[in-house]
Amino acid sequence: MTQEKKQNDFDIFIANSVYPEAEALFIIHLTSPKEIKDNCIVVLDTNSLLVPYTIGKKSLDEIRHVYAKLVKEKRLIVPGQVAREFANNRANKLVQIFQQLSRKINSVPQLHKGKYPLLESLKQYQEAIELEGQIDALLKKYRGTVREVLEHIRSWTWNDPVSLLYAELFKQGVVFDPPFDRSEMETELARRQLHHIPPGYKDSGKDDKGIGDLLVWFTILEAGKTHNQSIIFVSGEEKPDWWHKSEGQALYPRYELVDEFRRYSGGHSFHIVAFADLLDLYGVSKSVVQEIRTREEQERIKLDYGLSTTEVEILELGQQGLSTRDIATALNLSEGTVRNYLSNIYNKLNARNRMEAIQKALNIGLLTSVEANTAEITTIQNIMAPNIVATYFDLTARELEVLELTQKGMQTKEIAETLGLSDGTIRNYLSSIYEKLDANNRIDAVQKAIELKLLKSE
Repeated sequence: MTQEKKQNDFDIFIANSVYPEAEALFIIHLTSPKEIKDNCIVVLDTNSLLVPYTIGKKSLDEIRHVYAKLVKEKRLIVPGQVAREFANNRANKLVQIFQQLSRKINSVPQLHKGKYPLLESLKQYQEAIELEGQIDALLKKYRGTVREVLEHIRSWTWNDPVSLLYAELFKQGVVFDPPFDRSEMETELARRQLHHIPPGYKDSGKDDKGIGDLLVWFTILEAGKTHNQSIIFVSGEEKPDWWHKSEGQALYPRYELVDEFRRYSGGHSFHIVAFADLLDLYGVSKSVVQEIRTREEQERIKLDYGLSTTEVEILELGQQGLSTRDIATALNLSEGTVRNYLSNIYNKLNARNRMEAIQKALNIGLLTSVEANTAEITTIQNIMAPNIVATYFDLTARELEVLELTQKGMQTKEIAETLGLSDGTIRNYLSSIYEKLDANNRIDAVQKAIELKLLKSE
């Protein structure tokens, strides 16, 4: 459409059709989600149906409980358009899981054994050889276990845990697919996009010209009218054709949507909430809510910065300290391709180099800080003996000695005298220890070493 035609077609009185009941604009009162949660209709968007592919069994079980209650009360709706979008995207989620697990096998570092006969008389060398054998055995077992998981995923024929859950719950009456006249919908879509009336005008560049959002919205309107109830729309969508935004954050649903729903439904309220917020509203455990909130936030950040799944994976591997060559091996890509991805990442995150990009990703919440938290410590303790833990963190025997003496309260000079080394050498050892344990100072380093059972608690 030319600029001249747009100007000719533009309705200068568009506000009259968007807000036909002027007086009502001053007296509208929205009831809060908390007030309506026990009698409203809950409508699910596509992104909320896909989130469970990124969470654990406990979270999935709690989601099942919430959905089952809503289905029993006939208060859960999946728009027909959402069901179709889910069918198009479900395979991508399964492919991502398979791909990421496959790459885990390649990203496990290999131990390069070497024979040094001259050192065979040293006790420490014999211990090192023994440790290599134990670590190799663990790595072999790990790879075998991951391959078994991959075969299990390969055996799925649309009977993955999430699909089975939906097949069990989303039976007759849950999917709502009212018929719409295609010609009328195309005309309405063009009108809304020309006048920037939500929703969908931000998606005019898509192959479907943004009709998906409009179909979902009209389904919501029909549901509100048919059931004569308020609606909570569960969506991670934060585009400005759904939300009023400030500082990159969604504040309120677009008022045009709120008022249009009010008119259609006979005075009821319309709210948009994130999936995590819905679960919190219905009393799901805080740990599950937080897990899902984190997943939603990471997905939102990816979309905001235009980052692909592969680019995020490269950032994660870079955070682990892998070189460009190692990343290429782990992801089955060429080094040149990885460098191109890194260049794109720098542009999207406005970073000058890899370290700056990783730090930016940490600051915005795209990556999580690699710290020895309680869960990780327990896992390491259960799988590895303390001497293997030291190898896992690449701590040398001398660094362990420095840690032990530090735990006893010795200062740098005292440690140097005890070990017959210079003060500068001890400071270098301490710096290396801080880096390997991700510690801020000697107290932090000792505490983490105790938690990892590298040191005994005094």
